Amino acid sequence: MKRMLAGALVALSLAAPAFAAQTLVPAKSQIGFAFKQMGVGVDGSFKTFAAQLAFDPAKPEATQATFTVDLVSIDVGGPDGNAEAKKKAWFDVATHPKATFTAKSVKALGGGKFEARGPLTIKGISRDIVAPFTAKSVGNDLQLDGGFALKRLQYKLGDGAWADTETVADDVQVKFRFTLAGKPGQ
Repeated sequence: MKRMLAGALVALSLAAPAFAAQTLVPAKSQIGFAFKQMGVGVDGSFKTFAAQLAFDPAKPEATQATFTVDLVSIDVGGPDGNAEAKKKAWFDVATHPKATFTAKSVKALGGGKFEARGPLTIKGISRDIVAPFTAKSVGNDLQLDGGFALKRLQYKLGDGAWADTETVADDVQVKFRFTLAGKPGQ
């Protein structure tokens, strides 16, 4: 019985696609966002994030990807805004220091365009999102550029007095560039 089980496990491991994890290149990657406060555009970013992924443009359906954002690394352009964004009414970094996205599916749209779907979790609240992106080779790296829209109030970002969408708009545009070193399967 043990030999049959061991043999089955070996056969399954040989049949499974073998993708080596690619490495995110932080110096060539970024996550930014834009929103309006009192009708004026505001841009921000997160300085620290990580990814565990394997993405092959030739086999997008086999993608494995999880992105983690260190919410303490938020930068909205100044120390006062950064401090406010970390408070309980916004990201509540003391209780929820990370946001995550896990791609549950990735499909090709043609012409180097793709679409990732999966849950984005912020402040313990998960919502499925769709993130269109492009993939192109840049030297030895693979560069993924994309973005998605979200409604901040669905994640309780801006509770209390900050829930007024005349003060801070509900719509937030997220843009990303992830540069990956390494090739899947190597």
